[in-house]
Amino acid sequence: MPDLKTGRPSLLADVDVPAEPKAGEGRPVDLSKHRRLILASVGALLAIGVLAYVLGGAVAARRNDPGVASRIRAVIDSETGELIREYSVPDGASLPWKNPRSGRATLYPAATCYWTREGKAKLDPTYVLLNEDVGKPGATICPDCGRTVVPHNPMPPTDLLIEAAEAAKAGRK
Repeated sequence: MPDLKTGRPSLLADVDVPAEPKAGEGRPVDLSKHRRLILASVGALLAIGVLAYVLGGAVAARRNDPGVASRIRAVIDSETGELIREYSVPDGASLPWKNPRSGRATLYPAATCYWTREGKAKLDPTYVLLNEDVGKPGATICPDCGRTVVPHNPMPPTDLLIEAAEAAKAGRK
């Protein structure tokens, strides 16, 4: 078919033009496009999974970091006697530490005592504020067992702790 303006034959005259699809037939499905879409979706899901795994590991590593764990202490408020089992000591802070509830510097490390009045071990300690930490004279006495409590108070012997664990286990059955 010649070009209407120039009268010369068209460059596309010998190219077969596909016929328009009939009503209801639609275009043929290109399976390679669907495969690429599925592969891209699977790849994106894998990338998201790897990212979640890496970020989750970083959070767990931060939580289990020895430096972070060493700053978490059981503390007692010297004014109220309130126990805070997991207080995070700020970097560079000195005693007494600031109580987040009152805003006052009244927190001291809590000493632990694992003894009973009968001379047996127990699994849950009694937390005690040491007299020497707050400048009081005299020894610190545990209110539960009546023994003297010292800094870094020693644990009962292992056999007594095992006995306490077995008694606690038997009590749960």
